[in-house]
Formats: sequence, structure tokens, C-alpha cells
Amino acid sequence: MDLFSHLVYIESQRTKQDRQIASSLLRCWKTIGLPDFLQFDNELSFRGSNRHPRSPGLVIRLCLHFGVQPVFIPIAEPWRNGVIEKFNDTYNKKFFRRQWFLSYVFLKRQSKYFQRFHNKQHRYSCLKGKTPLEVFKASSFKPITIGANTKLPKLDHVPDGNIILIRFIRSNRILDIFGEKFKVSKELVYSYVKVIIVTKIHRLQIYLGDELVKTFDYQLTAV
Repeated sequence: MDLFSHLVYIESQRTKQDRQIASSLLRCWKTIGLPDFLQFDNELSFRGSNRHPRSPGLVIRLCLHFGVQPVFIPIAEPWRNGVIEKFNDTYNKKFFRRQWFLSYVFLKRQSKYFQRFHNKQHRYSCLKGKTPLEVFKASSFKPITIGANTKLPKLDHVPDGNIILIRFIRSNRILDIFGEKFKVSKELVYSYVKVIIVTKIHRLQIYLGDELVKTFDYQLTAV
């Protein structure tokens, strides 16, 4: 979902494998354009591997390849994705539970009908009663899309870019970065910090507000 217009793009997939997610993102970006930031929860298929926490997965690499900054919300705080969670509830109640799907192909086709109906007909109070398409068309913003024939690139390296994580520091002073633990200053206890993994220089930067408070060497690998 584009947060500005609430325009949605829906892809139905059989599994949550990273390659299927990456392929779906490519099709989304061909249609509604590349975002500056793409917000995720901490689902394993989005981030990579518990065994190799410093080897970003395919989805992260795809984002970096196209200049999109992935942003991971705090662990176990699904309300941080409140807008999309609310849409998922609407999708479930108004579409998925309302009919019997005869096949997977039928589900995919009907999902696209729901996507078009939502974007054209659903009116949001936060958009002053307008539909996503009305807001999108009325704006002067011109999205940057990728070519219709763009294929999933071979991503056997970690592209340059920033990976952003928002984390809450508890009394144990542990900063969790994809399962890897870092000890931080007691001054950060009970605070939310922004962590930026700068892949170009293999550095992990920790910010409290706008202030850079700590850095770690963070050697990335291409497993």
C-alpha cells in the first residue's frame, strides 16, 4: 500500500518463499512505481536467514538494487504496520471470507478484481472521503516505474545502500539485529533507536532521534 494515496497492489502466492515475494515486488513496482522506503515486519522470508544474519536475503537485496530502503519495524509490535493490518482485515472480511474459491488461479484473478474495486471505489476518511485513485490522479507526483520486461536480477552480492531497523532497548541493553545480539549503553534503555546498516562501508550505525550515538563494524557476506 502506498501510504500517501492508500493505493494497494495485491499479489496472491502459494508460499512465503523469498523468491516469490521478490517477484511480486517487481510486478508491483512495474505498476505503481518504486518507493523511497518499504516497510516490513520481521518475517524471516523478508530479511534472510537466522543462520547467516549478516547475509541479507533476496528481498533486501532486491530493494537495495533498485534504491529502495527497507525499513523493519520493532520486533513483536504489529501495530507499527497498522495501516496495512487494517487493510488486511478488510481484505479478509470483505473478500476472502465472502466467497468460495474453486482454484488458486481463480483466487488470483478475483484478488485483482478486489484490488481494482478498492482503488477505484473505497473511500477513506483520512483522504477526506476520496478514493485512492482520485488522490493518486489529483497529485502532481509522477512515480518512477521499472520496465515491463524487467526480470529478477541475479543478486549474488549485497548492493550498496541502507537497511533500517527500529528497535526498542529493554533493561538488558540488548540490541537485536536479525537475531544477532549487541550490547548497548545503559543510556539507551527504554528507548527506541534507529539502526542503519550501511552496506557500502560495512557499518552499523545507531541513532537516538537524530543523534548518532554508537557505531559497530558490521561485515556483510554474500552467502
